[in-house]
Amino acid sequence: MLRTLFIGVVSQRALILFLAIIVAATGMLAWRELPIDAFPDVTNVQVMILTDSPGMAPIDVERQVTYPIELDMAGLPNVKLIRSLSKAELSLVVVVFEDDTDIYFARQLVFERLQSAREKLPDWAEPELGPVSTGLGEIYQYTLESDSHSLMELRTIQDWLVAPMLRPLKGVTEVNTFGGFIRQYQILVDPIRLEQYGIDVRDVVEAMAANNANTGGGYIVKGEEQAYVRCVGLLNNVEDIANVVLKAKDGTPVLVRDIADVTKGRNLRQGAVTRDGSGEVVCGMVILLKDANSRKVVNAVKKTIPAVQAALPKGVKINTWYDRTSLIQECVSTISSSIENGAILVIFALLLLLGSLRTAIVVIVSLPFTALITFIAMKALGITANLMSLGGLAVAIGMVVDSSIMVAENMLRRLGENDRRTEKSLLRAAVRGCMEVARPLLFAEAIIIVTFIPLLTLVGMEGKMFHPLAKTLCIAIVGSVISAFTVIPAMAAVLLRGATDVQDGFIFSHIRHAYLWLLHTLLKTPRLTLLVSIAAFVTAVLTIPHLGTEFIPTLDEGAFAVNVVRLSSSSLNESVRQCTFLENEFLKIPEVTTIVSKTGRAAISEDPMGPEQSDLFIMLKDRSQWRKGMTKEKLRDELAKGFAKVPGTKPAFSQPIALRVNELISGIKSELAIKVFGPDLDELVKQANRVSSVIRDIPGAQDVKVEQVTGFPQLDITLDRKALAQYHLNADEVAAVVEAALAGKAATTLVEGQARFDVVVRLKDECRRRIEMVGRLLIKTPDGLTVPLRRLARIRELEAPAMISRENGNRRVVVEVNIGSKDIGGFVKETQKRLALVKDTLPAGYWLEYGGTFENQKRAMERLSVVVPLSVTLIFVMLLAAFGSMRTAVLVLANLPFALIGGVATAYLTGTVLSVPAIVGFIALFGTSTQDGVVLVSFINDLRRAGKSMEAAVIEGCSLRLRSVVLTSVTTILGLVPLSMAVGAGAEVQRPLALVVLGGMASALLLVLLVLPVMYSLWPPEMEQES
Repeated sequence: MLRTLFIGVVSQRALILFLAIIVAATGMLAWRELPIDAFPDVTNVQVMILTDSPGMAPIDVERQVTYPIELDMAGLPNVKLIRSLSKAELSLVVVVFEDDTDIYFARQLVFERLQSAREKLPDWAEPELGPVSTGLGEIYQYTLESDSHSLMELRTIQDWLVAPMLRPLKGVTEVNTFGGFIRQYQILVDPIRLEQYGIDVRDVVEAMAANNANTGGGYIVKGEEQAYVRCVGLLNNVEDIANVVLKAKDGTPVLVRDIADVTKGRNLRQGAVTRDGSGEVVCGMVILLKDANSRKVVNAVKKTIPAVQAALPKGVKINTWYDRTSLIQECVSTISSSIENGAILVIFALLLLLGSLRTAIVVIVSLPFTALITFIAMKALGITANLMSLGGLAVAIGMVVDSSIMVAENMLRRLGENDRRTEKSLLRAAVRGCMEVARPLLFAEAIIIVTFIPLLTLVGMEGKMFHPLAKTLCIAIVGSVISAFTVIPAMAAVLLRGATDVQDGFIFSHIRHAYLWLLHTLLKTPRLTLLVSIAAFVTAVLTIPHLGTEFIPTLDEGAFAVNVVRLSSSSLNESVRQCTFLENEFLKIPEVTTIVSKTGRAAISEDPMGPEQSDLFIMLKDRSQWRKGMTKEKLRDELAKGFAKVPGTKPAFSQPIALRVNELISGIKSELAIKVFGPDLDELVKQANRVSSVIRDIPGAQDVKVEQVTGFPQLDITLDRKALAQYHLNADEVAAVVEAALAGKAATTLVEGQARFDVVVRLKDECRRRIEMVGRLLIKTPDGLTVPLRRLARIRELEAPAMISRENGNRRVVVEVNIGSKDIGGFVKETQKRLALVKDTLPAGYWLEYGGTFENQKRAMERLSVVVPLSVTLIFVMLLAAFGSMRTAVLVLANLPFALIGGVATAYLTGTVLSVPAIVGFIALFGTSTQDGVVLVSFINDLRRAGKSMEAAVIEGCSLRLRSVVLTSVTTILGLVPLSMAVGAGAEVQRPLALVVLGGMASALLLVLLVLPVMYSLWPPEMEQES
C-alpha cells in the first residue's frame, strides 16, 4: 500500500504539489477564522441559582430558601457537588455537574427541578438561574463617569441605555451592573403621622397598587367609525403619588403626602465601585456566552462603544478599564514568537547540518505546511487558538520536521547513488528511499501520538488545560506524516533530481569523526558504559523528591486582584472610604495605571460578597515601562505596605481571571483551603480558629484568614405569642408591616418611556435607625384597632451569623491561605502533619477536608500516576508490534529511563517544580525519545538481515543514520529553546514542559547514539538473514 502511494506521489508530483497549494490556502483561511482566546476555559459545568431574599437574615435565608433548594437539587443525575452560600438578602446555590454534561441540558434539569422546589419556598422567593457563562466570562469592563451627573443618574443610564445597546450583540449573554444607586420613587412614611391617622404601612402599599393601572373599556361605535375606550390611571410623577387617597377621616381625604415624604430616591444597595481615588463610579461588565468567540465578541463590543458614547447625555463618558483582547494578544504573541523563533532555529540547523541546500529547502517546506494542516483540523474539530492549543504546536515545531528529514535525507542518499538519470530510475530510487524509512517512521510517529492519548483521560481543570495541547500536538504529528509521505517526496523528486551532494559538510564531518571514535571506544568497554548510565539514572530518580510539587504555575495576567476582608460589621460607606484611600496610595506606585475597587455585590450576584469585602483590581503598565529591577513580587510587597496603613484589613493577592476562576470552581479565592465541616456554627468557628493558629506558624503561609461567619449586627424583633393572641393577630401580619416599613416594599412600578422604576414604601431613614421609632410602628388588628409594635414584640440588638456556607448538605467554615513557596505539595504535607492533633481532637460530627488549588493538584497527580505508566505500556506495545521481538522492544524502551536523566537534571538546575506541565513534558519526552531508537534499531536490523555481522551492522547503521538522528533531535531541541526561554504572558505554563523535553532530548540523543548501540552489542536480537 505504501509503495503504491509513493509511486503515485512521485509519478504525479505536479498534481500533488498543486493540491498542496490548495491545502495551504485552505489552512490560511482556517487560521483567519479560528476562534482565539487567552486560555482554555477551565470552569466546571455548573448552574448557579440566585434568590433575592429582601430583608432576610442569613440564618433565615438558609432555612427558608437555600436548604429546600439544595434538597431538591441533590437527586439530579450527573451532579458532582452542590455548594451554597446564605447571606443577608441573598441565597446562592451552585450545582456542579460532571464535565461531559451539556450546559444547556444541565440548566434544563435544574430549571425543571426548581418548579417543584418553589412549592417549598416562601411566596416572595423567586429563584433565577445565573447567566450561561464561565470564569472567563467578564471580557470587557468599563466605568461610567461624569462631573455633572449623580451616581443615581449614571446607574439609570447604564441600566436603561448602555446595557440594552450591548446586550443584543452576538455572544453576549448579559451586561451586569455594579455600583451607583438604582432610582426609586420612595414613599418615606413617618411613624408619628401614621399613628395620628390610624394607618399602618400595609394600607399605603395596597393603596399604591390600587391606584396605578390603565384599563380598557372596549370600544364605542360612532357612525361609520369605532373608538376604543381607555381608562388612564397610571402614576406619572411624584405629585401623582403624593395625591393618592389612603382613607377618609371626618369626611376629609387622607393623602399619601399627609403621612409621608414622596421623593425620587435611591435604593438600599449592597455594592459600590470606586476608581482611581476619585470616588464612586458605575461599572458595567460585558459577560461572554459560554463557548462564544471572545475575540469576536470583544471586537463587536469595541465597535459598538462609539455609538453608545454618542447616545449618552452630554458630560457622561465610558472609560474602559479591562479589555480581554490585550491579554489574548499577549498570550498569542508569546506562543507565536516561540513558534516563529523555533522555526528559525530549526531552519538554521537544517541548513547547517543537512549538507545539502536543496534538501534543506525540501524539509523546510514541511514546517508551514504542517502548521496549516493543523489549523484546518483545529477549525474542523472546534479547537480554539489559545495558549495551550498553540502551545502544542510550539512544542511540536521541532518534531514535525523529523519525518521529512528522514524521508528527504534517505531519498537524497538513494538519488545520489543513482547513476542513470532516466525517469524510471528516478522513480525507482525515490520510491526506495521512501520505503526504507516509511515503516519505522510510521511506528515512531504513532508512538508519539499514542503517548499523548492518555492525556485525554485527564479531567477537571487540568484536563481542560491540557486536552487542547495534546490534541493539537497529535494533529501536528499526523500532519507532518502526511507532509512527509506526499509533499516531501514530490518536491524531492523535483529538486533533488540529479543530486550528488551527499557528502558531509565541514561541521558534520568533524561530528561524524568524533562520534565514530567515541562509539568504538565505548563498544570496547560496554559494562563500564552501562554502569555510568545506570548511576546517572539512579541519581536522577533520587533527585525527583527534591524538585517540589505544585498544580499549575501561576499565569501572569499583568494585573493584581486583591480580595480585602474587614470586620463583619463594616458598613458599605466605610469600605468605600477605605478603598478610595488605598487607591490614592497605590497610584503613587509608578507601575500602576488604574485601580478599580468593587465592594459588596453587583446586580447579578455571581460573586456574593458582603459590604465588608472588596476586590481591588490593580492594572499594571507593560513590563518594559517598569522601574529597573522591579518584579511582581516586589510590587506585591509595596502594595502590602499600603494595606498595612488601614487597620483591620486582610488582603489576599491574586489576579483577575484566577480570582474569578477559583471562586467559580471551588467557591474559594485562595490557593489552599482547609474546610471544617459540622452542624453548629459557633463550634465550626472555634475549630476553624484552631486550624488558623496552626497554619500561621508554617513557613510560606501568606494571607491566612478564616471565613467570617459571625459578628453580623442584627436587630431582632421577637414576637410575643400571648400579645398576638390578645389582639387576634397572626405573626405574618406583623412581619408584613415590619418588612414593608424597614426593608421597604415595592408597592407598584412607575413607567417612564422604556425605563421602569419601583415605587417603594418604607420608614424614613432617621426613623429606621432608632429602635424607639421602630417600636412605634402601628399594626392594624382584625377588630379595626391599631397597636404599636413595641406591645407585640421584644426589640433588641445582637450579633448573628454573617453568612452560612454549605457543601453537599453540610455546613462548613473555610480557612484560606496562599502559599509563598512554589512547593505546594510540601506545604500541604507540613500542614497535614501539624493539623493531625487538631483533626484527632475534633468533636463528634466534625471533620476536615482540603480544597482550593491543592484539591486540583491532588486529583491531577492521582490521575497522572495512572497516565504515565499507561503511556509507557502503550509505547512498549507499539514497539512490540513494530519489531515483533521482545528483546528489540525492550532495547528501545530502555532509552526511556535514560531520557529521564536530562529532564530531571534540567528541572533541578532551573528550579522547575514538578507540576502538571512538567509531568506532561516527561510524557512527551517518552514518546519523542523513542523515535530515534526505533529508526536506528530498525536500520541495524536491516543490515544484519542483509548479511552484515553484528558489530559491522552496529557501526555502519549508526554511521549512516547519524545525520538523521542528530537532525531530528537537534531540531526538536532547538524548536523548544524559545519556549523554554519565553517570558511573556502564559509562558509560565509552557516553560516547565519545554525545559523537561529539551533536557531529556539532549540526554536521549547521547544515549541513543552511544548507550543503545552498546546495549545492542551486549544483547543482540535474533535475526533471520535475507535469502
